[in-house]
Amino acid sequence: MRVLTTVAVLLIGSLPVQAEFPSKKYEMGFETVTVFEFKKTLREENAKIPDFPPRTESAVIVKLVESNSRASLAGLKENDLIRVINGSYLRSPRSADQKLSMITHQDQLSLGIIRRVEDKWEQISITLPSISEEAARKLKLRKVPSLDGAFLPYYRISHKHAPATRYAPNNFQLYYTERAGRPEKLYLRIAQLLPGHTRSGPFVVTTAGGRFVFQSEVVPPHQRGLFFAGSLRSPEWEPVKVEILLIQSEDWLNEKHQEFQQAEAAYKQEFQGFKYDQSRRDKAYQELNQRRLSLIADMERINQKIQTAESNHQRLVQRKDRLANSRNVLVRNQFRLSDEARKAIKLHFANLTTEQKKIVSRAFQYGISLNFKEAELIQLEDTSLAEQEIRRKRDKQGWLWVDAPLTPDQIPMLRAMIAAPSATVHHESSPEQKFEVTPEQKERMQVVLDVYEAERNK
Repeated sequence: MRVLTTVAVLLIGSLPVQAEFPSKKYEMGFETVTVFEFKKTLREENAKIPDFPPRTESAVIVKLVESNSRASLAGLKENDLIRVINGSYLRSPRSADQKLSMITHQDQLSLGIIRRVEDKWEQISITLPSISEEAARKLKLRKVPSLDGAFLPYYRISHKHAPATRYAPNNFQLYYTERAGRPEKLYLRIAQLLPGHTRSGPFVVTTAGGRFVFQSEVVPPHQRGLFFAGSLRSPEWEPVKVEILLIQSEDWLNEKHQEFQQAEAAYKQEFQGFKYDQSRRDKAYQELNQRRLSLIADMERINQKIQTAESNHQRLVQRKDRLANSRNVLVRNQFRLSDEARKAIKLHFANLTTEQKKIVSRAFQYGISLNFKEAELIQLEDTSLAEQEIRRKRDKQGWLWVDAPLTPDQIPMLRAMIAAPSATVHHESSPEQKFEVTPEQKERMQVVLDVYEAERNK
């Protein structure tokens, strides 16, 4: 098993310790560091060593648990101490790795752990049941929620260790879309940064067995729908923009109402029944009164913000109603959001991070200008709410990419490509600049393809 050296923050009991610990990762979805190495590292850094339960010198500490892994589903948690594996006590610091390295998805794994609960250690038994080959493959996938042309939810599914965004250097990966729990379309995604080359055209994959050409599907204009609108400021986006602004307005109002309630509670707690006595001039009393006036001013300021926000919210509601009226809809914008679409947008937007919400709002208001930083652009890509404008900006940067849809007839060809000893990729406009498909990329594609076919055939 490969040894990783990472920066970890471990919490043993209630003492946080930050240091570099050598850890080991297992396919069940967790990483460990031995108690021996943990203490040794702290001694070398002259750091305080936390208290451990007795007879845990050979135990291992769970440093990390991957979400949706066998370990997390079984209930294993970070900072658990593993002392027993499959009924056998660990007798040396190395014995845990020797035992865990031999476990596969076909094996049941029983762990005896010690967990800190409040102020005491508790002994807990956890079992990771064996799983099928199919289930093991599915655990390697990641789901990315997105929206389609009618703003209904679907998922892009790819290998969890594949690049998270389309625009990753020498990106070569397989993914499929899923709707209502069923695979829909299979895509081969290829991307390459070639500054100065902005010509369109396909990517070419060359193996000993042949030459394969991949190009993005062309969607006819009458089938593009709202999702493929040319600009975030075009009329087609107006209903969506208003919907998202309403969501933010509601969040802002709720936040300010809570802020007012907290300020009001603080005032009542400190000055309930207080009556100002003008005859008192002592310093302590005057300072107390200033404190009271300050709290009142805070409440008035918050209340003013609430009134302004409510006024703006009402204007947005009226704007939404006008857009819902067919007589007020522009000829270019005949798309009106259904209740299902609104629900999908709200759910999708609610799942974004605070930073992503700010970036989306900025993009809707101003479009994607040159002052968008790369990190912001990557976050915006993940929201799926500015696809066309991102594509145009990436084109200017020199990115060439395809999302090539694959038919069932092409799957044997894809498998042959994965099995080929060597496969190189280049864009048709730049045959001299090519990259090699890595074994890791092939392995990830194999997993996605296997799961896709298994799910389709159910």
